[in-house]
Amino acid sequence: MPSQAQIEQLRSLPRAQQEQLARQFGVDIDMLDQMDRQDSQAEQREQQERDLVFPRGTRFDHTGEPIIPEDLERQFTRDDEVIRPFGYDMFAAQPSTFAPTSHAPVPSNYIMGVGDSIKVQLFGQEDTVHNLIIDREGKVVIPRLGEMNVAGLTYSAMQELIQHRVRERLIGFQVAVSMGELRSIQIFIVGEAYQPGAYTVSSLSTISQALYVAGGVSDIASLRSVRLMRGGNVESEFDLYDLLMRGDASADRILQSGDVVFIPPRGDMITVKGEVNRPAMYELKGGETLEDALKLAGGAKAEAYLPSTQVRRVRDGRRQMTTLDLSSQDHLQRSVQGGDEIVLREVSEGLDNSLLVVGAVSRPGQYEWQEGLRINDILRSSRHDLLEQADLSYGLVVREHGPRRELRVYQFDVALAIDGDRGENLELNERDQLVIFSRYQTKAEEQEKLSRLTRSKQEREQEERQELLADYRRAFLRDLVREKENSDREAREERERAERLTPLRELFGTPDQDEGRVADEDLAEYSRENLLDPIMQRLQRQRTESGNTPFVYVAGEVNHPGVYPLVQNASASRLISAAGGLKDSAYLQRAEVTRINLKGGQAETEYMPFDLLDVILGNEDIALQGRDRLNVLSIPEWQNTYEVTLRGEVRFPGTYAIRRGESLSALVERAGGFTDFAFLDGAVFTRDELREQERRRMTMLAEELQREIASNAITGTGGSNQSYEQMRTLLADLMAVEPVGRLIIDLPRILAGESQAGDITLKDGDTLHVPSRQDSISILGEVQMATSYRFDRDLTVTDYINMSGGTKQKADERRIYVVKANGAIEPHRQRRGWFSHGASAELRPGDAIVVPLDTTYSENLELWSRVTNIIYNSAVAFAAISNI
Repeated sequence: MPSQAQIEQLRSLPRAQQEQLARQFGVDIDMLDQMDRQDSQAEQREQQERDLVFPRGTRFDHTGEPIIPEDLERQFTRDDEVIRPFGYDMFAAQPSTFAPTSHAPVPSNYIMGVGDSIKVQLFGQEDTVHNLIIDREGKVVIPRLGEMNVAGLTYSAMQELIQHRVRERLIGFQVAVSMGELRSIQIFIVGEAYQPGAYTVSSLSTISQALYVAGGVSDIASLRSVRLMRGGNVESEFDLYDLLMRGDASADRILQSGDVVFIPPRGDMITVKGEVNRPAMYELKGGETLEDALKLAGGAKAEAYLPSTQVRRVRDGRRQMTTLDLSSQDHLQRSVQGGDEIVLREVSEGLDNSLLVVGAVSRPGQYEWQEGLRINDILRSSRHDLLEQADLSYGLVVREHGPRRELRVYQFDVALAIDGDRGENLELNERDQLVIFSRYQTKAEEQEKLSRLTRSKQEREQEERQELLADYRRAFLRDLVREKENSDREAREERERAERLTPLRELFGTPDQDEGRVADEDLAEYSRENLLDPIMQRLQRQRTESGNTPFVYVAGEVNHPGVYPLVQNASASRLISAAGGLKDSAYLQRAEVTRINLKGGQAETEYMPFDLLDVILGNEDIALQGRDRLNVLSIPEWQNTYEVTLRGEVRFPGTYAIRRGESLSALVERAGGFTDFAFLDGAVFTRDELREQERRRMTMLAEELQREIASNAITGTGGSNQSYEQMRTLLADLMAVEPVGRLIIDLPRILAGESQAGDITLKDGDTLHVPSRQDSISILGEVQMATSYRFDRDLTVTDYINMSGGTKQKADERRIYVVKANGAIEPHRQRRGWFSHGASAELRPGDAIVVPLDTTYSENLELWSRVTNIIYNSAVAFAAISNI
């Protein structure tokens, strides 16, 4: 007998070679033909028996292929929140064709019928295979065995009959009998089917398969009583709930030709929803109880609150609700009726026997509470249980009290509590909230002072997850929410936030200037503002025994001034700790508490000064009450370190810390004086406050100029030869000028101690620029070529202008002026006598000659001369500074 590989190789050869080799090796050529037919039949069956079912509503083309629906979202998306009847989606499919399936295994009780194919294989002296089809008379003819009547026999009986006949008539032969192709039968599916009608199905099809082929059931069909009608009688009644819930298919009978599958309308329905495993609408058969209803819904979830189950029922034309305890067996045995709605609610979100830890801790979340638990039982180590940015001086325990769940806030020192200090290591109650703050206010400050490398891997991953989530949410809103709705929502949230915070500020008047508000997005994650906000909202609805709101305010020289919740046993020292401690500038000999006392329906203000140093040392303390304001004063004459910068030709240039009231000459002496190359006449002295004044004046000038330009452009006045755009360009040049903040000084006379020159009292941020010696004269403005020349004392202003090609047509020759090296301005023509025509300004190294624009030529505006002067003078000052 050749191997399978040899047979395959033989079949790949031409027919003539197959016959020649078959005779040579003794292979039956009919066996090869039979194998070819079997392969062809297998391919046809595989083509017919592939997945032929598609979602309802699918359309098919002329070849039977599905047409993909355009609205995929409507086709495949469903709202899981909608309660739907149970089981209807199981058979909700639509076949593309009604070709019968024949690959299912044949049961032993299968009834043989006309059209069935039988495969008979004989083994013995020779091997033969016969594929036989039962004819219309119910018979098959087997070579050497004759005619046999097998129609009506079961599959197992037919096998035994053929095997018995072979043993009787064919000595030395054995036989194997199996089913070949199955016949097709016609059945009827009627009633509440999705597509009722007559169907041709395989003879092995069952009731459930018939429903599947018919596209399932309609929206009002019954799943509890699908009937198989045969010969006008009910052959079987199939409850599909048995199949869907318990996998019981004992009533799923095999169909016969002419059978009718009848689907009646559904009966009474109940709705089970809430905390059940399978919320849906379920059909009743009659006599069900609440226990049966729970079983239909897959049972209650672990988080279901059974003692408060709602049963809503229509009775006497009215809707009524009953609350039952489904943990009681008596209530479980209550009957249900059509239209009932059973709702199982969830247990409370609050965790009993627990407490919450939030803020700058390594492992935030819920912790188990036990009697006698204290803070250091949760936070055992400041190094391992707290984040690096945690504030070790300020923590809160937030506790609900009484039937109204009013908040009580307890403050503690985190470091002392971890160390086991009895007064700070508070005993915790069930459902307490333990809040640990960051010592930084803003994200920028936190990132600047904390190294990212010191953070744990889990923290870095958490940051990445938060950033990814924020990006996703922004993208989601950008794609699916209209821009107007989004902007309206943001405006509403901002308005609500402002309304929420304003009343707290109004309690204590106008906030101090030092108490600047930080944008929410810039706040550190565990800052005081972020973590205190929900606590403050709850406390706003409460009042203390004195009738005041439970808030206190700290202002002045503390690190975090602002409004804080009134804690139990509140005192000045605790409020200072809450505010992050004192600044270096705090005045320790005196502080003040302002208190509002309500007496006889009137408010009286009381001032209570105290020694702040005694409070800090613990010698005394001041008890606080609601709406108290603690003001920490600043040390008289205290200021932050004043810094003045010396640059250029100074023996020891750099930034110097000075005391208040120090003079310029004294600072120059501290810096060792100037080098031999210093050009004192060209020194540039700048001051921050002058720079801000210049910026404000330039802004006012630009606004005034813009109004005049617009007015002249509209009215046509001013005799302008320039376009509106050209004038706008000059205005833009003005706005682009960076103010210098230069103070004109005569440095040589100041250093010489001349009383008329006057010394300069220095201020914070002052800068002195001392350039190197210069031997040049600069010329700029309306000349043919603005440039610089080597200083020649024999040349005049006019000579330098001529050397630059003379003035332009737009130049104002009557208003030429010289900017001296120290910043002072001298006009070019100076009257020396009664009858003289004027003398030229005296030039010195480092001076700059400015030829301004003739404003009457360009525009009859009085402001043009001021604009050009600002631009030219700023350019000269910057040139002097840049040469250092």
